This record gives sequence, C-alpha cells and structure tokens, in this order.
Amino acid sequence: MERIARSGFRIEIWKRIALLAILTILVGPVFAQQPEALQSEDQQSGLNPSQVGEGSLLYRSGASGQYESIPLLHTDAAIDVRGLVASATVTQQYANSTTTPIEAIYVFPLPHDAAVYDMEIRIGNRVIKSVVREREEAKRVYTQAKSEGKRTALLEQERPNIFTASVANIMPGDHIDVRMRYVQPLHWEVGKMRLVFPMVVGPRYIPGTQAIGHLGTGWSLDTNAVQDASRITPFVRNPDSRSGHDISVSVDLDPGFDSTLVQSVSHQINVRRLSDGRQRAELATGVTIPNKDFILEVQSAESKQPKVSLFLSPATDTGETHFLLAAFPPSVPPKQRMPMEMLYMIDVSGSMEGTSIEQARGALLQALDTLMPSDRFDILAFSSLFDVFAPEPLPATASNLDAARHYVQNLRAGGGTEMLPALKYLMRKPQTPGYLRHIILLTDGDLGNEEEIFAALHSDLGNARLYTVAIGSEPNLFLATKMAQFGRGTFTHIADNNEIRTQMTHLFASIESPVLTDVKLSFEGVGAAEVYPEHLPDLFAAQPLLIYGHITSGHTGKVHLTARAGDEPYETVIPFDASKASFHPGITTLWARQRVEDLMDSWRLADPVTQTQIRENVIEHAIRYHLVTRFTSLVAVEEVVVNASGQSATSPVPAELPAGWQMDKVFGAPATGTADSFLEVLGIAFLLSGLLLVGFTQKSFAQKRFRLERATLRRFARTAKAKELL
Repeated sequence: MERIARSGFRIEIWKRIALLAILTILVGPVFAQQPEALQSEDQQSGLNPSQVGEGSLLYRSGASGQYESIPLLHTDAAIDVRGLVASATVTQQYANSTTTPIEAIYVFPLPHDAAVYDMEIRIGNRVIKSVVREREEAKRVYTQAKSEGKRTALLEQERPNIFTASVANIMPGDHIDVRMRYVQPLHWEVGKMRLVFPMVVGPRYIPGTQAIGHLGTGWSLDTNAVQDASRITPFVRNPDSRSGHDISVSVDLDPGFDSTLVQSVSHQINVRRLSDGRQRAELATGVTIPNKDFILEVQSAESKQPKVSLFLSPATDTGETHFLLAAFPPSVPPKQRMPMEMLYMIDVSGSMEGTSIEQARGALLQALDTLMPSDRFDILAFSSLFDVFAPEPLPATASNLDAARHYVQNLRAGGGTEMLPALKYLMRKPQTPGYLRHIILLTDGDLGNEEEIFAALHSDLGNARLYTVAIGSEPNLFLATKMAQFGRGTFTHIADNNEIRTQMTHLFASIESPVLTDVKLSFEGVGAAEVYPEHLPDLFAAQPLLIYGHITSGHTGKVHLTARAGDEPYETVIPFDASKASFHPGITTLWARQRVEDLMDSWRLADPVTQTQIRENVIEHAIRYHLVTRFTSLVAVEEVVVNASGQSATSPVPAELPAGWQMDKVFGAPATGTADSFLEVLGIAFLLSGLLLVGFTQKSFAQKRFRLERATLRRFARTAKAKELL
C-alpha cells in the first residue's frame, strides 16, 4: 500500500494545526479560568437544580459549569403515507422554566427531499401563521419583532436536510408549540417502500485553512471552505449525562398495495390496524432519544413493484393540475459486460468508529467477492490523510484479493473527514484502457463542504461513474444522493449490519445490468409542461423514473420513453390515465420543490451573473408556492408585546451524539471530561507547537484571526452558549 500525503495537503494540515493551537491558547484563559466579571454573569444566568420545579430539563454546560435549562422539551412527528407520498407534521414543544425571557435556537434535520411549506406558532388557543419571505428579509422581520418584545419564530434552511428554528421572547412559564409541515416522495427498493425520518444532525467535520467569522451558535468557527460552519454544528450533549429532549414518531399507512410486513430496521415499533383500514406504526417505547434516523419499511405482498403509479393534485383556483408519474421501465436483457475497473473509497474518519466502520468493512469485503478475474481494483481509505492499497489498480487475482481482504479487515477509524483531496486523487488517476471505471464510496458523509465536493465531481469525474453507500445511524443523505446524481450512479443506504448483504447485492446487480442512457420523454394525447427533472438521469435496473409536471390539456394518453442500452436503441410506452390516478394535495408542492432542485443544480454550475438571475427565479417561485429554500424562509410574528425590554438570553438546544458514535473519536476528548478541563490540558500540549507554527503564517492574518477568535470565545463565555463541548 502507498500512503499519500502531497506537500500542498501537508501545508493545509499544518495550517489547520496552527489554527487549533491559537484557538486552544485562547480557550484556556477564557473558559478554564473565567475572570471574575464573567463568572458573575454566568452565575446570574445559571440555575441550581434545587431552584427548578418539576418538568424542567437541565444539563450542565461544559463551558460555564452552570446548570442550564433546555428550552426544547419534546418533538412529535406525525407522518401520513398515501401511495408514494408522505405528508408530515412536526411539532416542537418549547418551554421556559427560568425567570428571564429566552430565545431558543434549534438546529435539526428533516428529510433531504422534503418540501417544507408551512410553520405556525401555537400559544394556548392562539395560532400565529407564517409567511414566506426572501431569507434576509425574513431575518430582518424576526430580528425587529424580537427587539420589540413580540413572540416570533423563524425557520431557515441551512442544507436541504438541515434547518434552524429560532423562537424569540419565550417568557418565563411559557409553553409554545412550533408546528411545521412538509411533503416527501417515497421510493421503492426491490418490492418494498422505505421511509426515513432523520432525528439528529451529526457533528460535521469542517475543513478549511482560515477562520472568517462566527455567524451562528455552533461549536465551529466559519471557515473559508465552509462559510456557514457555525450554523450547522450544534453543540453535542455529553451522552453520559441525563438525556435532553425526547421525540415520538407515528406513521399512518395507506400505501396503495397489500403489505405483508411493516418493520423498522432502526427502532422497535408497534403496528396496529385502524378503524378506517389503514395501519399505524409507532415507537414501541412511545418516546425515544433523537440520536438516529427512524427507518420504516413496507414490504409488498407481490414479488415485484408496480409498473406505473400516477398521482394528481386537485385543480387549483388557477386551473393548474400537477402530476407525479412513477414508472418502472422493463428490464433490458443482460449482455456480456466489459471488464471493470472498480475503485473502492472507504471513510475511516473518527465519526465512523463503532458500528459504522463495521458496516463499511462488511460492505467492502462483499464488494471484493463480486469481482471477476478480468476486472481490476484498488482501495483508498481516507480520514485526515489517505492511503491506497496499491499504487495502480491490480488484477482481481486470488492472491491480490486475499491481500485486499487483509487490508480491509485491519482498517481502523480515527481522524478528520478530508474527503475532497482523496476524491480528487482518485478521479484524476489515469484510467486503464479497455475498462469501465466505477468508483464506490462508503461513508457517513458527515462533513460541511458539500458544495466543494459537487464542484469537484463536475470538473474531474470524466466518464467514470460514482456510486455512494451511506453508512451509519444518521448519514448525510443529501450529500450521498447528490453525489450519486452528479456521478451518474446510484445511492444505497445501509443503516444496520443485517442489511449489508441485501443492499450490496442490489447495488452490484445494478452495476452489472445494462444502463439506459440518453433518456428522453414525449407525451401523446396529454399536454404536459414544466416537466422535471429537466435532464433525465440514466436508469439502472429496477430503478423507478419519477417525473413531475403540469397537465395543460387532455387526461388520457401515453408517455414514450426512448433511450440507448449500450449501442442499441431502446423504447417503451408508459400509459397515462388521469381517471385511474390517485389524488394527493401535496403533489403541487412536490412539483414546486423539484423545480427548485433543478434550478439549484443549474445555479451550482453558473457564473456569478447567471447565479443572481437563478436566485431571483428561486425566490419568486418559492414565495408563490410557499417553500422554504436556501434563499427563502418562513417567519411568524405575534403582534403583541410581551417583553417590554426586548432583552432575552439566547439558548441553543444541544444535539445528541448519534447512536454508535464514540465521543473521543469525534472530538478527540474523553467523553466523561468537561470542556474547560480538557481544553486547559490540551492548551498546554499545543502551546509549544502553536508558538512555533504561528511564525509561519502572515502577521496580518494571524492578528486578525487572533482578535476574531478571542472575541468569539469571550462572547461564548458571557452568554454561556458553549454546550457540552468535548
């Protein structure tokens, strides 16, 4: 094997260590010693457990050492499944058990393909509805209402699967519900329907060589690589302390087919039949700690999936009718395949320690078993640096495969998630003539520089295909699905060790089967406009084609699908009959979100002038259809002044450590320690290296960064924001 650490990458690592050294030096006097003035402020905001009544949730802040109230008590998710569409209502229950007004800030996940369209505040019998505004305008409305002492809530999208809810002027004794609604398309996976409801935002690895600010309330500074890092890195509660808020989940099922089995691979559930014939699945324990994705599978009684499903939205006041067409084109007869060059890329960073690395090793070992003697292969393992099994792809001989298995079995997790340099190295390797190159990436995807990854795929992938395998209890499905889309491959989700063989078998069956390329659609007998996705993806075996559009005329007709299977033309006809369609009120919202996704894909590739135009189009479209997007937010204001001073304490909600993760592997500190004691020791260890390395940085940048980080950390200490930093 060959260890790769190019000089440029070494420089980035050393710069990062220098940044850590400076940060650590500053943390010691700010957090560990706590000047007297700062201590008095903390004592004013801190709580004594004996002073708090029944029903309050407390935890001890690792930064201030004080007991602090957790403003979020409970989350409830009620999901309704009809056919291939899920509608969800998520209710977050906030309370203020302190004696001063507070602002709660909660960074939380939602499904990566959800269309979030509504939010409301409920205070007793009063309901305050939200409006959608351009993001900065919505923020201004929220900030003004907060300063005026009005109850207000703001819902912002940080990533398609990460959102921030801010609730201001929660008064002492208040109980406030923030209710959000979304719709989500569901997909078939070989005879079964799978629903994923994420519960926790896992700690994201934040690359970068410069600190540029701190816009949010998270544990990370914003960097030149992830400019909103502080908005996607909520502090993590020590798993050894008492749990924070809890969550309940229920799913009502009307899948449109006879099911033989309803099960969860993530949680214990109870399933019962309702009076209207539907089934309800809910957590067997009633509530649980939100530390892993909830995954529900519904197995069809038939051995194969339906060929066509059509869903329509009821006509609106403007006469618009939108549709979702899910079609499974007939399989293409297999042919003798060309030799393949299989490049396996496995994440061995610290977040993969525990069950995730076990799943990744098991999946990779199975992948090696599927290689043919005519194939070639190589393995790259990445964390802070990356290793390759061999300098060049090797023939899949028995001896080479035995050596590869030994290499995989000895992989251990630890370090950062520097995916970008490893991915670039692999994509830029010269391709072996006469072989089809496939890259299979196994990762939890918990990093913050998604856009850099997407840009690299567009510039360096060439004619190779990339397949993603999402591993662990809460993988970054936005990253995994988008990488597979841009890589012209498929996405596979492994949430449990028992799924490894089944899921990987389906993946390799897709790779082995012919792929339909150059896919085009035409409508006969039915007028359709604004059909999305605008550029149809390549189709693999057993992969559904999901089409959203707007019916302009007619109700019955045909959809002609033409493509190429290798060098041969391919054509099939898909029936389109609106009289046999299922109606669902969320189809228009799903269509609107798919249009936003298409626009955002174009935005990523556009020049700055075109990006501005696309941004304006997204804002106009999102406001019309009431969507939360990267550029639009929902804001609600109660027009009653409840806090005359307009002053309040900001209280971020700490996140749970994802199930199967190990605190010391992620943050590099003992899970039972506190932030101040750990950082004090770490500061001494890094003091000498910090002094040496600072000299290699430019003086102006070092001074600027010093002032920025010191101000940020002092702000943390004053407001006791740093929760359970380990």
